[in-house]
Amino acid sequence: MLGAQDAVLVRRWTSNPSAADADEGGADDPPLLLRLSHLAESLTERVDDVPASERVAFFRILDAVLADGDQPEKDAVATGFLESLMAAADRGFDLRRVWHELGPRSQQYCRDWNAFTGERPSDFMRPA
Repeated sequence: MLGAQDAVLVRRWTSNPSAADADEGGADDPPLLLRLSHLAESLTERVDDVPASERVAFFRILDAVLADGDQPEKDAVATGFLESLMAAADRGFDLRRVWHELGPRSQQYCRDWNAFTGERPSDFMRPA
């Protein structure tokens, strides 16, 4: 499901020539940050359609990028995916549904984001 949603965004982006020009690198694909933001939105809207095993595998990749990716990749995961996930939680998505599946770096980023924005973290977000 997530791959299909990403493919939809890529098709939408590449069918609009002016959108490709907006990318700093001039690439034909949308920037990774936007793709990850779209994936977060899609996931929160269709969380029941994505098997837990696929979510866990995806979240492991995101956590690995936070650990070992280059800075633009880390920024895309943090700003694109995790901040979009937190914004969805602010709009009513129950973050508890996926919290235990997120990796430790992703969870820490979400806690740090709450601190940055002045939000008190929910009890389930506290480190074990």
